Amino acid sequence: MMQDTNWTRAGRLYAMARPVGALFPIESAMDEIGRAARDIAFLEAGEAIAQSRIEALRGMIAACEAEIMLQDDEIAAELQSASEGLREELASFLETAPLESAFRDDQRDEAVARITAAQDRLACFVAVEGHRPELFDPAQSREEVLALAQTALARSPGEIVAAARAEAIARVNGAPIPMPEGANYHFTQPEGWTAWLATRLAETTGRGLGTMQARGRAH
Repeated sequence: MMQDTNWTRAGRLYAMARPVGALFPIESAMDEIGRAARDIAFLEAGEAIAQSRIEALRGMIAACEAEIMLQDDEIAAELQSASEGLREELASFLETAPLESAFRDDQRDEAVARITAAQDRLACFVAVEGHRPELFDPAQSREEVLALAQTALARSPGEIVAAARAEAIARVNGAPIPMPEGANYHFTQPEGWTAWLATRLAETTGRGLGTMQARGRAH
């Protein structure tokens, strides 16, 4: 009886048991990069806002002190009181800022580690010719998935952090957001990765439908 048994590889068995709507491993790796990039964007925004607040308080203190010399005693006293209040607020903020910054550093390091691990999985997929089909959605060809994986590998974790930081500083300063080189989407924005991936999938699906229609007309 044993020789008649149809053995199923464990990997394929688990793939068949995948919950409805669950991501395939390659999709999961790309999704993890997008999620980690968004986390980094929020962290960089928090850091930029904190630094902007410090600069704003220092600027207001300097403005009060400069104005004191130009006003009469009554107004000068009010400005002096305002300056002291701002100094207290600044001192309190500077006291807690290092702890908050250290927390953001830890969270950034964790997000970078997630990106690195996901990119390592994608790099392995790109480097190896033959892969089990359960690694990616069978609705897509390996060439299509390969193109998506290569795009997800195009930016290193350090480059993602640098882009997120530049975007956060621009937002806080009200300046135009720097456009990413060679891309139409900011992967560090919440909608960026999802929009890019949806567009790529729509393009490949559209090409597939066009090919099928052309073949139908030919017959």
